[in-house]
Amino acid sequence: MKKFKVRQTVGAGACDPSGRMSLIGALNLIQDAVTATMAKLELDGFSVRRKYGAIMVFSKNHLKFLQDIRWQDKIVIECFFSMKSLARLNVDVCVKKTGKIALYARTEVCAVDIKSGRLCRTDAVGIGNQVKVLPSLYDLSWDKMDSEGKLKDTVTIRTGNIDYAGHTNNVEYIRLLLDTFTLEEWRTMAPKELQVAYLNQSFLGDKLAIYAVDQQLSDQTHERIYTLKKDQQDVLRCSIRW
Repeated sequence: MKKFKVRQTVGAGACDPSGRMSLIGALNLIQDAVTATMAKLELDGFSVRRKYGAIMVFSKNHLKFLQDIRWQDKIVIECFFSMKSLARLNVDVCVKKTGKIALYARTEVCAVDIKSGRLCRTDAVGIGNQVKVLPSLYDLSWDKMDSEGKLKDTVTIRTGNIDYAGHTNNVEYIRLLLDTFTLEEWRTMAPKELQVAYLNQSFLGDKLAIYAVDQQLSDQTHERIYTLKKDQQDVLRCSIRW
């Protein structure tokens, strides 16, 4: 299989109060596309866990809006592998509206052994020649994020934050970060780009501290860089631009 492709109409649940696709809506779309693509090759988390005793995890995510996507827009979603190494895969998601790229995302995926917690080689979990690597349609790089900033909030991981692997779901982390915006900020912000590096796992009952620093990149672009910590351990770093 080379590409997973599906047509959709953007639903209200994927949008913010203005009717624009939200970051959570975009992340859920990306997660669904990536997992559906992996499932076509029986490389999804459930299959890999059953066959090899490992779980598939998202280690990085980078998405960028190139044009507005709004409620009831007709979109075409394409998903494919853009990189394969001994330990990692890059899975690209391209969302087109009226034939042009409206959203582009890249997700880095790796396999982790359930018992040891160590990274697995891709060929040890059934990833072989069935994975066809295609050229990217848009250049997204993995950028370094260093800032820690001031304490914004503390949160406790609850039952609804946990996914099939027993740890905090990648989208749930971003939901926790977005809760630090005021309602007025959330209503008026037009998200442009999000980049996140998932550094360590967290689990039910863990208490996490959210640190953030704001930067004005230009007259029209604001950035907030988050660091999420469990005790003194970094759980993730995330940059949100709007």
